[in-house]
Amino acid sequence: YVVANLEGPITDKGQKVGSKYSFNMNPKVAEALKLVNIRILNLANNHIFDYGKTGFEETLKNLENSKIKYFGNNYNPLIIEVGDTKIGFLGFSDFLKHLDAEKNNKGIAVINQNFENFIKKAKEKVDILIVSFHWGDEYKKLANQRQQTLAKLAIDLGADLVVGHHPHVIQNIEKYKDKYIFYSLGNFIFDQNFSEDTMI
Repeated sequence: YVVANLEGPITDKGQKVGSKYSFNMNPKVAEALKLVNIRILNLANNHIFDYGKTGFEETLKNLENSKIKYFGNNYNPLIIEVGDTKIGFLGFSDFLKHLDAEKNNKGIAVINQNFENFIKKAKEKVDILIVSFHWGDEYKKLANQRQQTLAKLAIDLGADLVVGHHPHVIQNIEKYKDKYIFYSLGNFIFDQNFSEDTMI
């Protein structure tokens, strides 16, 4: 499986509600992702609602039509089975906390007062738990203190791997209790050619 963070809605519906940096993608993008074997997407980020709830709902439909799995839209882990091994994915955003899926029927998983419990419960259901965080400071090459604290807490609670995104640049990697933390993977398909660091 190739897993990615979907930094915006896949929709031609809804109205722009985000900042001037609002994103949306042609519905054909869902099929394109499938063709290049991107089969699992994190939705817990600060751009997934750039075209409102309508855009978000259309995104879910477009992903389901392309048979692409997703997580981060609620606090239940996405679980896949590879042989006898159960692998779980949880996604949390440190942004858009007003769209907390605990309080909104259509929302995203955010770092809230209950997020520790969600990690513990998820680990009880799987052999390997991967926790994805949308966090940190844009364009900073080193993780901040909040990222470090949350990453180590996630591992203490049962995460086997922590993967971060949002800063747009590659940040430091750390090993904690024999588990890896990738604070930010940088950009994958995201044109920001004003900055060499984002293009690496």
